[in-house]
Amino acid sequence: MLGALARVWRERRERLDKTDEYREFLRRLQREWAIETGIIERLYSWDRGVTEVLIEQGIDAALISHRGGVRREEADNIKHMIEDHLAIVEGLFSFIKEEQPLTEHFIRSMQAQFVEHQGFTEAVTGDGKIIRIELLKGEYKKLPNNPRRPNGTIHEHCPPELVREEMERLTSWYRDAARSTPPEVLAAWLHHRFAQIHPFQDGNGRIARALASLVFLKAGLFPLVIRDSDRKDYIFSLETADAGDLGELVSLFARRQRDSILAALGLEQQVQQMRHAEQIISSAILTLQDRIAAEAEKVSEIYATADKLLKITVDRLSELEKTLNDQFAGLGLPDDQSYHARAQSADNDSKERHYFYRQIVEVAKHFDYSASLERYRSWARLSIHTDKVFETVLSLHGYGHGETGVMAVSAFTAQRVPRDDDGGTDTVGTHPSSPDLFQFNYAESVDSTEKRFRDWLEGAIAIALAEWRKLLSA
Repeated sequence: MLGALARVWRERRERLDKTDEYREFLRRLQREWAIETGIIERLYSWDRGVTEVLIEQGIDAALISHRGGVRREEADNIKHMIEDHLAIVEGLFSFIKEEQPLTEHFIRSMQAQFVEHQGFTEAVTGDGKIIRIELLKGEYKKLPNNPRRPNGTIHEHCPPELVREEMERLTSWYRDAARSTPPEVLAAWLHHRFAQIHPFQDGNGRIARALASLVFLKAGLFPLVIRDSDRKDYIFSLETADAGDLGELVSLFARRQRDSILAALGLEQQVQQMRHAEQIISSAILTLQDRIAAEAEKVSEIYATADKLLKITVDRLSELEKTLNDQFAGLGLPDDQSYHARAQSADNDSKERHYFYRQIVEVAKHFDYSASLERYRSWARLSIHTDKVFETVLSLHGYGHGETGVMAVSAFTAQRVPRDDDGGTDTVGTHPSSPDLFQFNYAESVDSTEKRFRDWLEGAIAIALAEWRKLLSA
């Protein structure tokens, strides 16, 4: 999934590379990375609103003190730590431009910079007491740093005497794997393997995320921002990787890169809208060049894929319609009481394609994106009629503004209730029926898109039917 979307971004990146808007986008992303990588480690903590102010206005001790509710002296120290983090992520961009090889010396120097404004770290004695010890900067650990898990077991990292050898092996493996491994897989592997070694007294988590960011930057993408809201999934993914399955960590990293790419693609639309006369002319020339290069035809291929996804959806809902009606028939209901299910759909040429506008926009706001309904719009619905009328709807439409070649499928459930005035019905209680939006683009193969979609669709349907069952027992 990430490979196709990354290709879309690389094809469009040149248009933004030199703009002030794109530079500011990167500056804000770097600030977010610098702030969140410390929050994940609980070096400091506040709500998301404080982070957003600092991303917008810059790293300022007065803002940290006032908005974060900490003493000014502590706020000054936090500011210095975040600035150390910011210097690291800015340095990663320079490191990429210079095309330097990744070495264990570079990693040690990065750790020294991360902990520049940390004098001490915590350690646990043999009898379980927590003490403060002086922090080694730019040096590998001299004592074991094996943490005790909540269940009382010890998680063992690499012994101090083997750290240098393991780090040299790590960088060698990385250089070999970098030639042919997808960036989301390489980043997850490098992050996890480094975390297993845990070569330093402190700063290991931050360095692991910096190394993962380095992989993505080398691939022409963005720093890996793991937010505090991701912490639970992040820890679970690392524990799953410890058990031998890297898949959850790869998926998490791919989702975060996807978010950054989609934000950058949305920036392209903003930049074009903000141009004055000469810039509008340049944009028009670019559009003509796109047509000459047949990009418009390539982008439009996404609509054929959307039609295939609609057919998959309609076929699946029709199967469920039959299953439900067969089961209802066996209930032995009185003649005056009818339970039934009905699957319906509208493709992009249908006069009913405009249905569910309010609900689609509402769900789009939930997932923080703009649903584009002008060029393509279709839907499929399964209605279940018992003493209450329940429906689940899946909508296929454009993602963002204009024709970007990126589309989305959203899923939601609702109830239908009768209106008193005209005998019609209204929908109430609209809820998303999937924890994530399904997104696809023209650069991904149809087979890959269909495979991902079938898995996503089954999850969305399962959540919807669970909501229906809950409604029956209410």
